[in-house]
Amino acid sequence: MKPLKKDSKSPFKAPMGAATSDNTDAQPPIFSFEKMVVGTGYSVTCCQSDDQAALSRQLFALSRMTWRDIKSAPRHGLGTEKMARGSIHAPLPSAVTEDVTFLVLRFNGMKAMVGYRDGRTFHILLLDHDFTAYKHS
Repeated sequence: MKPLKKDSKSPFKAPMGAATSDNTDAQPPIFSFEKMVVGTGYSVTCCQSDDQAALSRQLFALSRMTWRDIKSAPRHGLGTEKMARGSIHAPLPSAVTEDVTFLVLRFNGMKAMVGYRDGRTFHILLLDHDFTAYKHS
């Protein structure tokens, strides 16, 4: 397959005024479970059905916001906060490199989704459904 040309004739050119990869804060997040490891005690399969439902509702609500809105929202609501790697007690996937900045988003009250952002995508690594995945202050 040939790579796409980035000229004005390409049907895949972004429309004028569209957000670019350089401006992902102006776009809504995309959520990925690709790097979540099953069997660690912190995956979707370890959550009770009410947590799974709350997670779904929260992801839906967050997907209607931009990253800029999420960053400015209260951290214990629809907002986010950074987390130090050393605070995490749960096993992390081997694919997560040392340079990753961890973020926390909430679901079902104060329960946390821990992951990292890559452009628009938030890679959810673990769900702290029982408050044991990281050091809580």
